[in-house]
Amino acid sequence: MESKLFFPLLFSFGILATFSSHAEETLLVQVPAVYDEQVLIGEKIKEECKVDNLVGNHVFGRVNEKFPGSQQIQDLGKAGKDKELKLTILSVIGWGGGAWSGGKSITLRADLIQNGQVIRSLVKQRESRGGVFGGLKSTCGILERDAQALAKDVTNWLMRPAAVTSKPAADLSSEPSAVKKEAEKR
Repeated sequence: MESKLFFPLLFSFGILATFSSHAEETLLVQVPAVYDEQVLIGEKIKEECKVDNLVGNHVFGRVNEKFPGSQQIQDLGKAGKDKELKLTILSVIGWGGGAWSGGKSITLRADLIQNGQVIRSLVKQRESRGGVFGGLKSTCGILERDAQALAKDVTNWLMRPAAVTSKPAADLSSEPSAVKKEAEKR
């Protein structure tokens, strides 16, 4: 009987310890997000939709809900000992015409940085046609939906205990990204 209670209590204690450690940290979130130097995005979409602002603001909003006291930062590297969340947009696929011109997608890389070192990374892509009322949404509205979904993904990733470890991430800079491989096929 006692062993049946032990594991749920241990699990609950672990969750509480994780949440309490989050509350003490200051997390600096890059707003707006930055475009990768080889980003795939149309100039009109870039100018009209301001995907960098959409992604940065939505991620910051979600992160600040789970990590109260988080702050926005534009210039990474000035964080001192605080953790920084670097947001890099790897690709944006979408043409004008709303849902009628096909799905829209954003691929984002989030790097958790401390003391100038990447300690964890996440690459995530979200695609949407706008949902139930997609035919009534603009291209920018659909991309905003993608940005909101990515904000949830990044926040959930940060909430995992592994996201708060201080182990350096493996160097992935020499590996070609899946986005680049996909773009080369077209």
